[in-house]
Amino acid sequence: MGDSYASGYGLPPYAEGTNVRDGNNCQRSSSAYAHQVAEQTGKTLDFDACSGARTSDFYQAKASWGEPAQLDHLDSSTGLVSFSIGGNDAGFAQILSKCVTQLPFSTCSGDSAITAPVDSAIDALAGKTTQEGVTSYDTIMTDIGTRAPNAAVVAVGYPRMFTQQGIGQLFPVPGRCEGLTKVDQRWINARTNDLNAVIKAAALRHGYQFTDPSDSFTGHELCGKQGSWFEGLLEDGRFHPNAAGHKATADSVVSALAAPQAQEAAQDQPAAAEAQLDNVRPTGSFTLTRDGDQVALDASASSDADGAVTNIDWYIQRADGTEEVLTGAQATATVPASEQVAVTAVITDNQGKEDFTTQTAPAAS
Repeated sequence: MGDSYASGYGLPPYAEGTNVRDGNNCQRSSSAYAHQVAEQTGKTLDFDACSGARTSDFYQAKASWGEPAQLDHLDSSTGLVSFSIGGNDAGFAQILSKCVTQLPFSTCSGDSAITAPVDSAIDALAGKTTQEGVTSYDTIMTDIGTRAPNAAVVAVGYPRMFTQQGIGQLFPVPGRCEGLTKVDQRWINARTNDLNAVIKAAALRHGYQFTDPSDSFTGHELCGKQGSWFEGLLEDGRFHPNAAGHKATADSVVSALAAPQAQEAAQDQPAAAEAQLDNVRPTGSFTLTRDGDQVALDASASSDADGAVTNIDWYIQRADGTEEVLTGAQATATVPASEQVAVTAVITDNQGKEDFTTQTAPAAS
């Protein structure tokens, strides 16, 4: 069950009747990871994922598409449930489109009109708040257990799309990976980590398995050095796993099934997942001072309410579209006084949480 990351969006051929212009657009691919999990486990597949699905689609039918509510496919005979859901609730598709079209010297991570709705949706998925149209993971997993009491359940996280610090490329947008600045690549990774932490904590609370395919994708991110396992900006399934990515996800699901929670070495994993969920982000604060061509940066005033700041990276956006990345609580960059510059400080704490703070300095008049 789930959304386009489960359905195999962008990877034809699709199941008959699921790629209809002005009609059913679930796009259920024969390359999707569910098919491979079924083959490896010997299960008969009932494939219900649908491109564009949100958590509400687990409960509400799409009558015009002939699609029942996804949870309605479960019953006492169901032996295995895997699902990927929540990315559309968090607005990742819209975020990526906005990040691609960000103007020079601006970032998604520095735009509260973009960041606030993401954070709000993730809080609703975590059950910390309520939001119209968003169903919490706890509710979903409770209902999966009620409808399919005999099933093994694997909640599948979202693989990180970008390298750890972000990367550039020449095409289609020089200096940006698939159109995104390095700092926005890092911000999307951070929010992906947040979403996965929420999914994982809920799954473990209910005694279910969770798998995050991200480690398998290391080196195979967008613009990755070993060849991307995602579709790029100009491909039909942009920003979604390709066939190799679905294979890696299938292997991740099967590995989770082979290592039941009771047999895992870390018996405190549920408690650790809850602790990670409760950790707050650090609070970034920095000064930017220009003296001719020298830009002095100081983020030593940054703090963390429940831990300690352990690392500070600086993303310096230049007039030619390139980004320089520096590290340290204090740093100095050389930027011609005649050029505007935008600087984002990424503050990381000892729990791996990150805060993004941006300042822009105009060119000297």
